Amino acid sequence: MNALTTQTLHTLVHEFQTPIAAIRMAADVLDSPIAHNNPQRTNKYVQIIREETDRLQQQVEVMLSLARADRHALYVCVEPVDIHELTTSIAQRHGPYLTLNLLATHTSILADRHHLTNVLHNLIDNAVKYSQQHLDIRLTTATSENFLSVSVSDRGVGIAPALHEHIFQPFFRVGGSDSPSVKGFGLGLCYVKKIIEAHQWQIAVRSEVGQGSEFTISIPLS
Repeated sequence: MNALTTQTLHTLVHEFQTPIAAIRMAADVLDSPIAHNNPQRTNKYVQIIREETDRLQQQVEVMLSLARADRHALYVCVEPVDIHELTTSIAQRHGPYLTLNLLATHTSILADRHHLTNVLHNLIDNAVKYSQQHLDIRLTTATSENFLSVSVSDRGVGIAPALHEHIFQPFFRVGGSDSPSVKGFGLGLCYVKKIIEAHQWQIAVRSEVGQGSEFTISIPLS
C-alpha cells in the first residue's frame, strides 16, 4: 500500500469517525435519564443525529458519484430548471451569511437538478468552512453574451494561485497556518468538477491568499 493510499484511508476513517461519534453521543444522551421529560434537550440531540446523518449521506453520495465518474458511468439527467428558483430554494437552507445577487436575465437552463443542487451546496459549504470570522458568502447570477454564470464568492482565507490547478483533485486540502481545521474528505471540489464536466459546462476560480475566493460556473445558453 503506497503512502497516498494510506493517507487517503486515514482521512476517510477519521472523517467517518467524527459524525459516528457525534451520533453515538447523542443517542447515549437520549437514552439517559437526563433527556427524559425534557423536550428541549431531546430536540437538540435529535437535531444533532439528523445533521450528522445528513453529512454522512452527502459524503457517501459524493464518493459514489466519483466512483461512477472513474468508471465513465456518471450520467446526468437534465430537465428544465429555473436557476433563480433553485438558488432561492438553496438559500433557505443556509443562514443570513448568504446573500443572493440574482442578476441574470435568462434563467431557464437544462440541468440535473439533484446534482446541480449538490454542487451549489458544496461550493457554499466550502466557502463557509474557509471563511473563519469573515462569514460573508455571495451567490450571484449574471447573463453575458451566450452564457449564464453562477458564482459563489467569499471573504475567506483564499487560495494561492499556484494551487488553483490542484484544488479539484480528490483528497486535496488547502493547508497552511492561515487555514482553519475543517471537516470533510477533500472530495467536494472534485465532485463539483466532475458534475460540471458531465454537463459540458465550465468552472473557474479566482482567489489569492487573504483575499477570499470566487468560483464561477459558466453555462452555455441554447
